[in-house]
Amino acid sequence: MVKNNLVQQVLCEAQTRLENAGSDEPQANAQWLLACALGVSRTWVLANGMAEIPADTYEQFQQMLARKEAGEPLSHIVGTQPFCGLDIRVTPDVLTPRPETEELVELAAASFERRGRYEFVDMCTGSGCIAVALAHKFPNAVVLAADKSEAALKVAQENIRAHRLENRIQLLQSDIWENVMGTFDLIISNPPYIPTADLAGLTREVQHEPRLALDGGEDGYAVTRPLCAAADGYLKPGGLLALELCDGQAWPLARGLAEIGWKAEVKKDIFNIERFVLARKN
Repeated sequence: MVKNNLVQQVLCEAQTRLENAGSDEPQANAQWLLACALGVSRTWVLANGMAEIPADTYEQFQQMLARKEAGEPLSHIVGTQPFCGLDIRVTPDVLTPRPETEELVELAAASFERRGRYEFVDMCTGSGCIAVALAHKFPNAVVLAADKSEAALKVAQENIRAHRLENRIQLLQSDIWENVMGTFDLIISNPPYIPTADLAGLTREVQHEPRLALDGGEDGYAVTRPLCAAADGYLKPGGLLALELCDGQAWPLARGLAEIGWKAEVKKDIFNIERFVLARKN
């Protein structure tokens, strides 16, 4: 007798497998994986529990599910991640865009007029998600997207092309400020900020992400410190420095900036963590 693979039944089995594997958000992950395999929206999956899954699609879903059981990030399996209302291409060469970074973009964007002609720089651009989101929000702005990783820049190039922003986003391979020239209205960055000793304790999903995008050195400031030390030389008068950091780092950085003549404020994220530093040179 041939087994009918119905959506609700397959989802239930997949959720149980992911729960047993210790996966984060097993129910949501099962739904997203099945939606990807079927080529439909997650909403369709939720609304069509009695729909039958074709045999070839079922096999594809099983392969994807096995990868998730092994701890691979959902974004690596499906190949994209939503970010600021846009679909961003993601591979193992870049950090998966996160909701907190969306908040960073929104906080920075609030300081500028939508139709203004600005020059922005996105340091440690990774997938290019911040640069793409800013170029999308500000149609007259140009953005420099810089990163040390050649592999990451290739992914960023894919995202820039996918959103048809080649004429307004320039890519640059640079170790922090090494190859950067010019001045900008905004310096924005989600740099590597995890202290090296803490990397081993990260979740299985995060362990699959590139160490270069995570490792902030012994104290977590190995990239942020030189980024901030030279930032005033790359900002136009009244320009904004906007950074994302981890819990416990924002206030020490803000105080350090104040000591060298910056006016800095700390903002909390949606989880009530003091994560963002917004600063202007006095």
